[in-house]
Amino acid sequence: MVSPTRARYPMNMKYTPIPQEVAEQARRTLRDEFGHQLRVERNQGPCRICLGSSKEPEDLILLSYQPLADTNPYAEIGPIFIHPHTCARYDSREFPADFLDRELVVRAYDADGRIADAAVAAPGEAEAVSAAFLTNRDVAEVHVRSRSYTCFLFKVERP
Repeated sequence: MVSPTRARYPMNMKYTPIPQEVAEQARRTLRDEFGHQLRVERNQGPCRICLGSSKEPEDLILLSYQPLADTNPYAEIGPIFIHPHTCARYDSREFPADFLDRELVVRAYDADGRIADAAVAAPGEAEAVSAAFLTNRDVAEVHVRSRSYTCFLFKVERP
């Protein structure tokens, strides 16, 4: 049986959370890659490893993360949350369920890490916007971000 997602978006996109090593270092040292002292705080996430959000506040580590290589001004550093305990890394070809009903910022980047295109996607449309951006061969990856704070959520790539 073909899922509705596969029928609509045959590209078979890959949804990629932050690297596991980034989370492991932050949990182990309570410092991020930029030397910031980290703390556990109550929030509703989402966790950038499992890509899940809870309905109630939970303990999360707030850290700084840079999703692009530091080669140009588009290499932003911003705040993200992770669980303070080991959680299963998101590994699915399906758009992460906890983000389906959200308005999201979707940014396409070229191989040099420069913004190639961007859009604000209505709830339920971020997957389609990502797929459309990835049909452009000049687009290397797509970042999905929160609408309110524009914090990095996850990356979308061709498999």
